Amino acid sequence: MSRRLAREKALQMLFQMDVGQNSLEMAKLTLLGAEISPQDESFVLKLVDGTRNCLEELDTCINQYAEEWDIGRMAKVDKNLLRMALYEMKYLEDIPHSVTINEAIDLAKKFSSEESGKFVNGILDKIQKESDFLKGRL
Repeated sequence: MSRRLAREKALQMLFQMDVGQNSLEMAKLTLLGAEISPQDESFVLKLVDGTRNCLEELDTCINQYAEEWDIGRMAKVDKNLLRMALYEMKYLEDIPHSVTINEAIDLAKKFSSEESGKFVNGILDKIQKESDFLKGRL
């Protein structure tokens, strides 16, 4: 499994937990049947756990930079994708921001819409360029 597929699995799990109110254990069923290495599974779970544990912090940042968009009104896929990408940008130092943003755009186009790709790109790019949020990277 590639990191792209791992991100897909993580997004699907976050979506299930947000929309379906599924537990982490229930969402992990998404991984069943996938050819996934222990390293890839670790990456998926790091993204899911990290994102879920930082929701308030991530949502505050997204709300600040998503002009005229309240996070509660965003498409669920877009919201969860923004959260996951922002978590990755702040806390996973080994991944360049440009890679995270490009992956997020591709996932938005695949799971949401062409317009979502532009929406996700605009918000993440603006946060990357203007926000102090990412300056406190661990």
